[in-house]
Amino acid sequence: MTGLIWKDLLVLRKTIRTYVLFLALYSLLAVFDIFPLSTVTAVTELIIMMLPLSAFSFDEYAKWDRYAAALPLGRRAVVGARYCFALLMAAAAALFCLLLVVLLSIIQGPDSLTGNLLSLAFCLGYGLLVADILLPLCYKLGVERARPYMYVVIFVPVLLFFGAYQLGLISAETFAALEALPEATLLAGAGLMALLPLLGMGASYWISCRFLEGKEF
Repeated sequence: MTGLIWKDLLVLRKTIRTYVLFLALYSLLAVFDIFPLSTVTAVTELIIMMLPLSAFSFDEYAKWDRYAAALPLGRRAVVGARYCFALLMAAAAALFCLLLVVLLSIIQGPDSLTGNLLSLAFCLGYGLLVADILLPLCYKLGVERARPYMYVVIFVPVLLFFGAYQLGLISAETFAALEALPEATLLAGAGLMALLPLLGMGASYWISCRFLEGKEF
């Protein structure tokens, strides 16, 4: 399985370098307070979602699935390697942003720490949630047919949020009430937002295995 993970890393090494450059640029702008940290965490979320999809695209182009299905490791190991790759990228992006959060708290003061941690946890959790949904769809439909669902998963919650705000279901008082909560409560809630999609990876992995095991090449 380690070899399969290395395969994804080697195939996507140029893409990963490009993402690292983008993250470095946005991080520099965040340090100089030109962009908020939420911009960096949003880019991090895109990385979590896009890298596994890019790996699927290269596999389809090279007809890798037919070769992988004949490997003695079995199809579950192939799926497991892809999920490990996604988690590895998520962990690397989260560590990068966490170091940036600490740096910004030193530069901008400790008052920014809680808000930045909340932004990081939300974007990390949302990125993992999208990955939970999209990875099984890629195994079921193929990456090109699954790609439109990515936009649905991303934009529908945003549209629902703004719709609820316009209808008055979410108001400024709601945000004020959240800000009034103790920092420990906010951070615990943020940790839960990131933990639940991470636990959902188990169910997502099981579904992906079922789809790939039932697939004929």
